[in-house]
Amino acid sequence: FGHVRGAFTGAVADRTGLFRQADGGTIFLDEIGELPLAMQTKLLHVIEDKEVRPIGGEQIRKVDVRIIAATNRDPQEMVAAGKFREDLYYRLSVFQIRVPALRERREDIPELVRFILARISRGNPAPRKLAIDPVAEELLAAYAWPGNVRELENVIERAYILADGEVITPGDLSPEVART
Repeated sequence: FGHVRGAFTGAVADRTGLFRQADGGTIFLDEIGELPLAMQTKLLHVIEDKEVRPIGGEQIRKVDVRIIAATNRDPQEMVAAGKFREDLYYRLSVFQIRVPALRERREDIPELVRFILARISRGNPAPRKLAIDPVAEELLAAYAWPGNVRELENVIERAYILADGEVITPGDLSPEVART
């Protein structure tokens, strides 16, 4: 929401908030499920009234912002548990896209691995084109991926670094994945 100079200790200058910066455009709110209830109330006000007031400020500013919100939690379960405001949920639920977890779409893992390897190789000063050993690929497909695609990226980057030859082997994978 931004703040004005002197609003709190350390506020040495005015700071424009993200909603004002996004005025006339789109703002992405990642992990909306982590938002404390008090902040949810403030967000609901911005959505309903299309206005913000910086911390310590008296002037209210109109904003026209499209909101894209994401969470890895089930917002309906959070509403039922009293951890997410129901009115905010319905304000944000204009159009929902559910992206299944990696463990629910294991058939995508080989293509994701190739994509990640190509990206790592392009960004590497000494690029290498690596293949995946079939046993390593089976281990990747069998793993539960609690960290989803971010965890897969880390596992593949680690394997890229550790691979001796031109093939990623089970020994190059993280211990968690190799144990599956």
